[in-house]
Amino acid sequence: MRHPTRRSFLATAGAAVAGVAAHNVAAPRAQGGSVLLPLYVADVSGNGRVGQSDRQIVETALFAQRGFGLVPRPSFDPRADVFGRGAVDAAAVEAVSDTIARYASGAEVASSRPITVAWHYGWYKSTRRPPGLQTARFKGGDYVSSDPAVEATFHELKNEFGITVDALSWIPFRDRDNGVCQDNYRQGFLSAANADSRYVSLLYESTIALPVGPWGRIDVQAPEVRALLREDFAAMARFLVEVRDTSPSRVFLLDDRPVVFLFASHAWGILPARDDQYDFIAELREVFGDIYGAPPYLVGDELFLTPTGVFSRDRRQRTVNFDALYRYHHVAFKPGAESVVMSPSYIDNQVALLLQVNDAVSRLRNRFTGRQPLIMPNMAAGFAKPGHPTLEVGRAIYADFMKRVQQVHLSRHIVPGWQAFLGGPVLPAPVYVVGSWNEEFEGHTVFPFDFNLSVPHVVQHGFDLAMAIKEVFSWNHYAYRDIAVNREREIGEPPVPDDMCLPQPCL
Repeated sequence: MRHPTRRSFLATAGAAVAGVAAHNVAAPRAQGGSVLLPLYVADVSGNGRVGQSDRQIVETALFAQRGFGLVPRPSFDPRADVFGRGAVDAAAVEAVSDTIARYASGAEVASSRPITVAWHYGWYKSTRRPPGLQTARFKGGDYVSSDPAVEATFHELKNEFGITVDALSWIPFRDRDNGVCQDNYRQGFLSAANADSRYVSLLYESTIALPVGPWGRIDVQAPEVRALLREDFAAMARFLVEVRDTSPSRVFLLDDRPVVFLFASHAWGILPARDDQYDFIAELREVFGDIYGAPPYLVGDELFLTPTGVFSRDRRQRTVNFDALYRYHHVAFKPGAESVVMSPSYIDNQVALLLQVNDAVSRLRNRFTGRQPLIMPNMAAGFAKPGHPTLEVGRAIYADFMKRVQQVHLSRHIVPGWQAFLGGPVLPAPVYVVGSWNEEFEGHTVFPFDFNLSVPHVVQHGFDLAMAIKEVFSWNHYAYRDIAVNREREIGEPPVPDDMCLPQPCL
């Protein structure tokens, strides 16, 4: 199978995204043979439309070089770097100009700039990781999470390289070693001078917050576990109220509800499964909603299938309680496995698994909304956790991986299942997870790095992964404007079915 080059991707992804947002499929290239960009990439100004202002920005920046220091050179406008090269050349000017001409000046693109999410960790409270545990190192050196100057640099870089939302790793205070992250967020992340450019969601650390039993399972039927969950959901709601009401940062909303990712939700529940063991999730929604004013938009860590391509009974029972589904990382090593390389065959396998998941999820319905769960594909980079096999990745293949996943996701999940909601509060734009921004322990860190053990062949001076994200998703337009929704496009709510599946047999 022939894998897309960067040039062919920019054309086909542009057509796919434009087709989803505007029901209009573009030709792959302009008449002169130049690349046609996705509209959200050609929207260099970030104002939600393409036009002369975008062309002017790129023309003014022609021949500018970013440099590979932590921050760009003063003369470099990161918005104009439409190919993620750290440079603006004649091809960039031509691509923006031809894209504007193809779609017509003033074409609206507000609903099609993807929303990207990265994990952001707050437990760095000393100046360094212990030797042997640091699998990646920030290009700016060691840092502490409570430092607002470091977090301001992080915000700047995430906006430059196209990361929209921070999923803050949330751990309760009762964990004395790691619960400090909440105070670190207050002192660092939320106090940074440019905190108003960031959207916030939470990543609930289930396996840290809750007691884990045999085989890695969390007994959610146990009264003490349910009490801890109620306590934690109330505390998360209070934290997000604090973000919403007292900080400059914005809370990330889908369906007008704050988004909470659940780490390792697949470990919830004892086996064999009981039909009623997940009914308590309705109570958790109410506990949260009474404090925040709206129930949480829950994203379960659930995209695992059996070898036959179906959800197990236990996973299906749990999944219908969640609004959306993701996977913390797409890599899955069997015991004794050796290190692998992200290759075309690896990508083919991941795409095949995603297609299986699409089919399985399309038959399920959320018990509270009646919609099928939204899939948020994980585009995490490599993996290099101590004591585990390594997933090696390079800049070019990582970009190819994200392109393939995006194309499949748009055509096989968004268009058939979510197009009617696209651009409204339920789904302002497709959502993708790009892994971790700053976790140095697992190797899928995407910040600019001095070293990253999952990237053996560095070609962009430590910006390899960040530049790849920018190539695919453009800079973060939402830093300086709201995630736009068009409420006129919202359609009536579908009825909640009697059971949690479509008429065809449940998977």
